[in-house]
Amino acid sequence: MIWRNALSIRREIKRDRPNHSTGVNLLLRYMEWDCALYRAMREHGLLPERAGDLIAEINWDLFKGPIATAFGATRLAASRPQTRIRFMLDAMFAFVFTAPFQRSKDPSGEGLVFDVLVCPLAAYFKQQGLPELTRHAACSLDYRMAAQWGAGFRRRQTLAEGAPSCDFRFTLDEDWDDARLPPPEPRAHSRQSSDLAASE
Repeated sequence: MIWRNALSIRREIKRDRPNHSTGVNLLLRYMEWDCALYRAMREHGLLPERAGDLIAEINWDLFKGPIATAFGATRLAASRPQTRIRFMLDAMFAFVFTAPFQRSKDPSGEGLVFDVLVCPLAAYFKQQGLPELTRHAACSLDYRMAAQWGAGFRRRQTLAEGAPSCDFRFTLDEDWDDARLPPPEPRAHSRQSSDLAASE
């Protein structure tokens, strides 16, 4: 029932999908499905936080494998963690997070400190009337990705919350207790399935 409803919602919202660069268009297709599934779960009684957590889990399941594989490949170019992470971030902004994404780097941050000034994902969720979904569908991935790379991650503000930028602060030390949004607790895949089944 939830899935059928999500399919119907997606058919409606894809009519107004924005058109950007190839990498961003691919990301937005995923976000389109996130919107549809989130709305379907909400219509079937799931609380916003629970529905958002499920979206976060689904997205990480989709992206964690490719991200891990790409990060493993950086060993061929460098052994220093800062350099490997910088390679990954530069590649992501060169091939996936392309225009209209905009980021500004801090020259002193070895590529691990930057701000995103324009985020089409946040803009898309706002257009769909679901700005709160940005945190679950997109922002939560940054914390998990950093942990996968053996790094810490700090963020104090986001565009989705109305700030002028999203601050990205990757760290390779233990001094990151001021992280504003810790990575979500992992949930068993079977728990997600049972929640969806129960809602049907």
